[in-house]
Amino acid sequence: MEVCYLIDGKKYLDNYLLRKELQLNKSEIQKLLETYPLPKDEIVTIQNKRLFSLSGIKSLIETLLEKNEQETN
Repeated sequence: MEVCYLIDGKKYLDNYLLRKELQLNKSEIQKLLETYPLPKDEIVTIQNKRLFSLSGIKSLIETLLEKNEQETN
C-alpha cells in the first residue's frame, strides 16, 4: 500500500484509496459497504471525507472469504 491516513496510530483509507487497493469501482464499493457495513468505530469523517480503517477492511475481507468458503463446501 502506498498511501494511507494515520490517525491516533491507526491506518485509514479514503474512498479513492480503498477502490484503488481493492481494484473495485465506486458502485461496487458502495454495494459492498451497504451489504456489509463496517462498525461505526471503524469509520472516521474528516472534512466531509469518510475514512475507513485498514483493520476494519481487513476484517470485512476475512469475513467475506470465510462466508464464501462455507458456501462452497
